Order: sequence, then structure tokens, then C-alpha cells
Amino acid sequence: MKYQIGDKILLLSSKEEGTVVDFVNDNMVMIEIKGTAFPVYLDQIDFPYFHRFTQQKLVKDKPRLIPGDEIKVDRRKYETLKVDKGVFLSVLPVYEMDGYDEVVKLMKFHLFNDSPYAMRFYFQIWLNNQLDLEIKNEIHPYNHFYLADLLFPSLNDNPRLEFTFFLKDPQPGLATSVKKTWKIKPKQMFVQLEELRTKSEATLTYPLFDKFPPKEPEPVAPPEQNSGKKKAPVTTIGSGNFASLLSKIQLQPETTLTPQHEVDLHIEALEKNWKGMSNIAILAVQLNAFQRYLDLAISHHQHNMVVIHGVGKGKLKEEIHNILRQTPEVASFVNQYHAKYGYGATEITFR
Repeated sequence: MKYQIGDKILLLSSKEEGTVVDFVNDNMVMIEIKGTAFPVYLDQIDFPYFHRFTQQKLVKDKPRLIPGDEIKVDRRKYETLKVDKGVFLSVLPVYEMDGYDEVVKLMKFHLFNDSPYAMRFYFQIWLNNQLDLEIKNEIHPYNHFYLADLLFPSLNDNPRLEFTFFLKDPQPGLATSVKKTWKIKPKQMFVQLEELRTKSEATLTYPLFDKFPPKEPEPVAPPEQNSGKKKAPVTTIGSGNFASLLSKIQLQPETTLTPQHEVDLHIEALEKNWKGMSNIAILAVQLNAFQRYLDLAISHHQHNMVVIHGVGKGKLKEEIHNILRQTPEVASFVNQYHAKYGYGATEITFR
């Protein structure tokens, strides 16, 4: 018999395909089509391959042309336009298990610049009216910047976050700077975190400003009166005063970073006056440096990069790995023993 159990067959009467499931006798077989089994004579079936071949067209018909299809559409016009939404602060609570309850361990702060302007900023954290951390850096348009972590028990220390923003390239009609202060109220924060958990959301968002404020109009000098007294000259905010304003907050001069294939994040390699800094301040400096070099590597299309974070307690390595997991341009990263670094470095491969 030319058929075997399991062979695909074609029922000649209906052109349906089935499978041989059993033999009845030398002239009949049992076939199954669409879940139904029944006997047929051998002359009522055939292999389906010739039928399949004849049903396929060797030359496909040309698609019907519709007038206008030959015109290429410029897709760039339909790309999502970036809208100026201002600058806001994002707070990500990090939880840990305390017995059977999940409690907030710390809060991670990120700065988001959803505006078309590059800005230099000066950031401070005050606890009990004492300066705990300060950062002087810049943030690019439509980009984000990791600021710092705040331990949850620090809410009892009257935390205050202060920001001063400067346009990197002054714009006509806009103010030279804007200052914002956020005093964290513990009771309000507790309520918001509980609402966040109820809604199964990840972060809290606090707008700092929607638009960079316009320049204040210059004061108009009153009409001169013949009183014999000389008027004091009216001072306006010009480029010279802007420079002096920058010097008052002691912004560091901009440094042009170059892409690095090996980045050392030991604090003594990043900050000269690091002694006396708190652990959370040191971690903030290290993570800020890592984020800048990571962005630089991505923008310069590097294939890989090695980040030296040391062993220590593993907090810096953990934070770096969390950032890498959330960076779509990172293909993979590995922290394994290396003859040069031991276990104190992570090798990153980019897409």
C-alpha cells in the first residue's frame, strides 16, 4: 500500500485535506478530516502536493495601482512633536519588607527638563536648616538627571529642596534665572505615597515651573523734577549682572567631557574635597558622573564601556545596574571577575 499512517491526503470529491489514521483492508483506509474519522476507498484519495502546486500562482499579479500611490509621503511631518511642558521633579519611592509589611526605605529624586532649553542648575538639600547636599550641573533639553536619594526617616528633619535654574544660552524676552523651593511636608507625603500604592503607580510628580518666566520689564524712570537733587542711576539686569549672579552661587565652570571606555567612579577620582561628605552625598556625586559618561557613550555610539565602582557594600554597583536595566540603548552588562578589576567593575555593551 502506498499510504502509511500519518500521511497527508486529499479527498478528491471535496478537495479537503486530511490524515490517514488507520487501515481497513487492502482497498480502504480510515482518514480524519477536521476531527471526523471515516473510511474511504483508495481511489477516492490522493497525495495533496500536486494539488497544492497547481493552486499556487508562479507569477503573482502586480498590485493594482491607485493614483497617488507613487508619491512618497514625508513621514517626518507626522512624528510626535516635543512640547514645552516645563521642568518637574519625579520622586520614586523604594520599598523594603519589614516583617509582613512593605515600607518605604528611601525616595529617589530625578529632575526632568521637558523644555527646548538647556539649563545650568544649582541644587541643594537642607535638613534641619543645615546644608546636606549640593549639586552644580546642567541638564539638556527633553532629558532627565538623577539628583539624589533621601532616606525616608529624613522626612522628620524638615527637608527643603532648593533649585536655581539658568538658561545656558540666554534667550531674549526670558528671565536670566528662576529659583524654586520645595518644603516637604511629612503628613502630605504619607498621604500621597498611600494614594500612589492604591493606584499601583510608580512615581510622584511635582511641577517646578511650566514655562521659563519672562524677563521683568525695566523700571521706568520718573520724570525729572527741578529739585536740585541728583537721581541715583537705575540698574538693570544685563549680561554683566548675570555673570555676577552666577559667581555668587559659585557655579563651577563648564568642563567638556570626552567619551571614556574606562570610567573610574571612586570618589577621590571625581571630587578633590570629598573628605567630610556624607555617604549619600558621595553616592550622588558618583551616580551623576556615571549618568553623564553613560549619556556621552550613547551619543557617541560607543560599542562598550567599563565602569569601575569598586566592591565595598555594593550600593553603588546596585544603583548603576538599576540605571542600566532602564536604559534601552544598553544591550547587556556583566559584573564578573576580571584580572585587572577583580569584581569591582561592570562591563557594558551597547546596541
